[in-house]
Amino acid sequence: MNTLRIELSLFILFVGLSFVYFWAPLGVENVDKIYITITTFFFSIFTGFFISRQGTRYTKIRETISAFDGKMSSIYRASFNISPEIHTAIGSIIKAHYAPMLKSRAWDYHFTHKSNTISSVHRLLEDTVGNNKQESLRNQAVGRVMAGLSDCQVLRKNMIMLYQERIPGFQWFLIIFFVLILLLAISVIPSNGFLLGSILKSAFSVSIVSVLIILHNLDNLHLFEDFIGENSAQDVVEIIDTSQL
Repeated sequence: MNTLRIELSLFILFVGLSFVYFWAPLGVENVDKIYITITTFFFSIFTGFFISRQGTRYTKIRETISAFDGKMSSIYRASFNISPEIHTAIGSIIKAHYAPMLKSRAWDYHFTHKSNTISSVHRLLEDTVGNNKQESLRNQAVGRVMAGLSDCQVLRKNMIMLYQERIPGFQWFLIIFFVLILLLAISVIPSNGFLLGSILKSAFSVSIVSVLIILHNLDNLHLFEDFIGENSAQDVVEIIDTSQL
């Protein structure tokens, strides 16, 4: 739905700019095209570098989130071999971890709010298992759960590191600065009363804004889903709900 709104907004912008460029006498004769060439060159270098960098970051964090969610579902399934009570309790802890994320539609909810999911499972095992001797299968299940918790801690640290690798404010300033110069340079190209020229100027301007939106979405990790890892998180919750029916 968010993507549809963006596409609709860009279409409205395209139509509006075409109308303005066609009717408003914004053009300046003898505009030196070198300004457009230089600005386009620098804009392409900056945006190309940052889109590539943020695209790699987006892919890595998606993979890390998927691995984390996979470990969570594995921990839940392994806990079934310890005892039904622990299985249910761990399921409740994991659901409580994902519930605020899905409700607020923010994958980074537990980075901006305190989380005790991993420590809660540790505490549960300490209180219920402790130093008690376990049968072979249960002992292996406890080992799998403990190993999964250790992996989740490492994956969480990786997510925090990737989460912090955002485009700094000064670099955003440079990108927006070049965007404004480029849009201004395009706008002063004469097109008053020239339909094709107005459409081309509008299309070029909208494409520049589109690149800026893509870069912003990559920086905020909103691209293909409403929030990154939404489908993966929902799958973990559904696994727990289905097994408890």
